[in-house]
Amino acid sequence: MNKDLLLAAIPEELIVSLTKRLVAIPTPNPPGREKPLAEFVINTLQGWGVETERVPHPDPERPQVVAWLRGTTGSPTLILNAHMDTVEPGALDEWQFAPFEVTRQGNRLYGLGTCDMKGSLAVAMVILKVLHEARVPFRGTLMLQAAMGEEMDEPGTRTLLRKGFTGDYAIVLEPTDLRIGPASRGVSWFKITLKGPSVHCGLARAETPDVMAGFSQVAAALYSYHHRVAALRHPFSPPPGCRITRVEAGRAHNSLVDKCELVIDRRMIPGETVKQVETELRREVKAALSNSAEIQFRIAFLEWNEPVQAPLDSPLTVALQKNAAAATGRDAEIWPVPYGSDVRNFIYDANIPAVNFGAGDYRVCHGPDEFVPIDDLLASARAVTGTVIDLLS
Repeated sequence: MNKDLLLAAIPEELIVSLTKRLVAIPTPNPPGREKPLAEFVINTLQGWGVETERVPHPDPERPQVVAWLRGTTGSPTLILNAHMDTVEPGALDEWQFAPFEVTRQGNRLYGLGTCDMKGSLAVAMVILKVLHEARVPFRGTLMLQAAMGEEMDEPGTRTLLRKGFTGDYAIVLEPTDLRIGPASRGVSWFKITLKGPSVHCGLARAETPDVMAGFSQVAAALYSYHHRVAALRHPFSPPPGCRITRVEAGRAHNSLVDKCELVIDRRMIPGETVKQVETELRREVKAALSNSAEIQFRIAFLEWNEPVQAPLDSPLTVALQKNAAAATGRDAEIWPVPYGSDVRNFIYDANIPAVNFGAGDYRVCHGPDEFVPIDDLLASARAVTGTVIDLLS
């Protein structure tokens, strides 16, 4: 096998045509409805002779897909992970191009999911086809996971890992503009409840405790806290932050508020913990209400996504850096990924070194006229294929 000839022969037009087919099968989430797309992926891969399995978990109406190229020893295993769902298209009149069909304009493919991440799913499928037909003599195993539910933080990838579809390395094919993202900023959500006396405004006196006055003090304290934590730095993650994202209060227009609930979004860098964040929030709220003894507060943890980082010296990162540089003609940048992804499931849940790496600019995702450059798709296919060969051969 000549690696350079194999990489040069990766069929660009097949990637383009496959991206068109995938985008034409709508999977906006909510509600997801990945089943028709999953069936297309299964039928296509099986038609190419690739070993494929339908996984009916966690929702049989939204199956996932796992496919393999198995080597002689089976180890190590490299996983390529791509989710099948997209966001909703939003206001259709804001789209210049039809969201559920691909429009080619020069080097760009426009359509919902072209960048996030059906173009990259097409790349992964083509990689399996090319390597299968070339009969590359693998020692290890290449696995493709086509996952459900990523856009709504549903347990698609996590379920696959818990069902035993695991490996030694993973590339999550999120759009990184062909940069390598070895870390993922996390987030935790908390609900803070403030309670005080319920008093008709006509009967309230100047000294009557006011929950909304307490809220203003807490809000000011939290925004001061936000600016302090935003000054923290991590080499491969954007800075953390703390924002009030929802407020609910009041029963009637003529009564003091007796209960106010606010939801906190606390972005976290690798190394921070939920326990640490909750302790910090409790300290801030307690200090803000120190002169308001009759206003009580409670902090409740809601949910979190784990902040994670893969080792920079892992064989995966080293091989991907080399092959991405060869595919693009420039050094592969180690990039602080600003969004969350299923990379956290590999690193946190399964202790598998994983990185984000894929075609396209994340800033064009989740909005009208999403697009991906064709050159990026082809370069990512060559970079990932080269990495597969280096790690598994």
